Amino acid sequence: MIQSSPAKVRATGSHRAGRSLAWLAFLLLGGVAAVAAPFAAGVSPVLEVLPWVLLPGASAVAVVIGMRRRRARSWLWRLVCIGLLITLMASAVGWGIGWVWLGSPFLLTAYQLSTLAAYALSLTALALLNLRAADSRWAGLLDAGIITVGVAMPLWAFFIDPIVDRVPGIGPDLGFALALPVIDLFIVGLVVRMALDHGRAPWLRLLSASYVAMFFSDIVYLLNQASDQLYTAVSTAFWLGWSVLVGAAMLHPTLAFARRKRPAAGRVRGTLLLALALISPLVSVLGQTLMHTGTAPYNGVVVTALTVLLAVLLVLRLTTVARVAETQAADLCTALHQQEILQRSLSHRASHDPLTGLGNRTLLGEALHAAITSHADTAHTPALLLLDLDAFKDVNDTYGHPVGDELLTVVARRLRDLTADGQVLARLSGDEFALLLPDAGIAEALSTAERVLAAVRAPYVFDGRELYVTGSVGVLAETAVANATDALRDADLALYAAKAAGKNRIVVFDHALRAERLHHAEIAAGLRQALARDEFAMAYQPVVDLTSGAIYAVEALLRWTPTGGRPVPPDVFVPVAEDTGLIVEIGRWALERACADARRWHERYGIAVTVNVSGRQLRERTFRDTVLEVLVRSQLPRNALTLEITESMLLATSPAETQRIIDVLADLRTHGVRIALDDFGTGYSSLSYLRTLPVDILKIDRSFTAPLTNTDHRQARAFTRAIVELAASLDLSTVVEGVESREQAGVLQQMGCPLAQGYLFSPPASAPQIDDLLHVTPWQQAA
Repeated sequence: MIQSSPAKVRATGSHRAGRSLAWLAFLLLGGVAAVAAPFAAGVSPVLEVLPWVLLPGASAVAVVIGMRRRRARSWLWRLVCIGLLITLMASAVGWGIGWVWLGSPFLLTAYQLSTLAAYALSLTALALLNLRAADSRWAGLLDAGIITVGVAMPLWAFFIDPIVDRVPGIGPDLGFALALPVIDLFIVGLVVRMALDHGRAPWLRLLSASYVAMFFSDIVYLLNQASDQLYTAVSTAFWLGWSVLVGAAMLHPTLAFARRKRPAAGRVRGTLLLALALISPLVSVLGQTLMHTGTAPYNGVVVTALTVLLAVLLVLRLTTVARVAETQAADLCTALHQQEILQRSLSHRASHDPLTGLGNRTLLGEALHAAITSHADTAHTPALLLLDLDAFKDVNDTYGHPVGDELLTVVARRLRDLTADGQVLARLSGDEFALLLPDAGIAEALSTAERVLAAVRAPYVFDGRELYVTGSVGVLAETAVANATDALRDADLALYAAKAAGKNRIVVFDHALRAERLHHAEIAAGLRQALARDEFAMAYQPVVDLTSGAIYAVEALLRWTPTGGRPVPPDVFVPVAEDTGLIVEIGRWALERACADARRWHERYGIAVTVNVSGRQLRERTFRDTVLEVLVRSQLPRNALTLEITESMLLATSPAETQRIIDVLADLRTHGVRIALDDFGTGYSSLSYLRTLPVDILKIDRSFTAPLTNTDHRQARAFTRAIVELAASLDLSTVVEGVESREQAGVLQQMGCPLAQGYLFSPPASAPQIDDLLHVTPWQQAA
């Protein structure tokens, strides 16, 4: 970034300060020159002419500078400035050079005509500015007219009327002298009207003072033309003062052509107009009485006409005020109506889902509260259905969120078709819907739930593709609840049970679900403290080579015994740890402990350790790095670690997430870590996973082991032999789980199965017990 030097900054600041004080210097020097000009007239012709040339010329330059500096883009302001320039140049050339210096009557006439034209131009531009800037279209002109007439009445009575009475005829010079104050009155009225609205601006005060000075100059000039007494010095001072004030106004730093109305302008303007309306006629009548001595027919007519005109202007102004009030009232009514519409819209948005147009959780809560309250004294209770779409995340991940949103709108439309009068349908979250049946029993609730699932199962067609979605429904019916929160909680428990039971089904709430949920919460609370309290332990079950009887590897199994309590089975606490996400931290601890224990077993006996990994751990972005870091810290060779996964954890993820997990496992495999697929043969797509998963070991589920020695064992042995032969053809190792008898082990040995584990060889044991077992073969010990 380029920085300005201190000298340049100081120079810029000095330049700005000079510009801000230029108007004051111009005003002081010009004011002194304007006051001194009449006294220099008798000294020499040059000194008499110079003020008429220099001061208007300098003011003309100031007007141009002010326009350019403030960028006066409005053509109305340009007209005002052009009028000022013409007047200034006309006085400099026509009066100063032409008449005073050269004594040319022709240039004086040109001066008079150009001055009248410039006055008219300025008057027109100021009138249009007031027309544009006022609150009402004609309010500015009416206010200016009232001010003009209010000032004109005493002016006529005290000055103009006596002059006209004394002069026998009106020639061109007197006509010019009379025309100037008349135009001045209108100009002053317009400028004062603007100053009332924007009077805090110093430049506008200077401009108003300039026109007042011009008005007094023209009044004195009129007196000079109509009387023997000459007031040329006063007229000259005021005229030159006008040009100086104009230049100072245009140089003032507050000069701005935008409309900036001050808050109290209306009150000041109203007070001034009221004062003019009341005082001006009285003063005019008094002046007419004191000053008038003629008998011309128009003597009283002018004051009367001006009084009538003032009254008409006041009436018109009141009419505009009334119209403005009516317009404001209409605008207020419109604004109130729009506000009402907006409030209704906001209220609707606050209680409805923007995507589907259904009610949201707030609306459902209000409807539930009303239904529960209305049935408080009866045996009837409202029924509540909660629907959750199964695997909706797969739709978003596979086809994108626009398709997912369209699917939700179609589901909402189908559910709306099933909703009867008096029932409330709402969307609670992403893919969760609720249906309130205020007076339904269990039979009607279940019938409605079946129709809901049937509607959800119907195919969806998007862009020529057919999608199929199922749903799970939790039903709360004929169960007393205290409030809407309890109703939603119990229905949600039933929905959770439906999804845990395999999805695409209906579960009705009973109190056992609440007890299970409470037990779930207690386990979750205990798990959160288990690591800190050192309540976890690792047990290991040997994997035996059926040919040699030696221990080939050990499988690490997590155990939890709460402090002061009884051991909690893994099939109880592991699902809770999965749901709460605590399995990530617990699984990391288990991996570190298993690798630390396995280091000495691998160094002495060359055996490996197998660690179970949950789907939640695999979905962690840092899982790969965590495994490699643990191996480095424990100094366990990578080929001594086997990660055991299940087929079901892959089925619970989207295709994109499944592919990412496969990539992570493949990467770990390239680093030497082995992968085992547990519970093989129990899933729906085991063979397809063998084509894509980076697997080294197949673990045959214990459900194939028990039937091997039954009377009807042919089918079980055929399946087991087929799996063993398939694994051998794919260069995969096979481990059979659940071997509990020597007969089962013999059958497996005859089939060529290399590895097995089970209670025949050893139950899960602690690390010291494994040390003891490694001194003898488990097979020999079992024998």
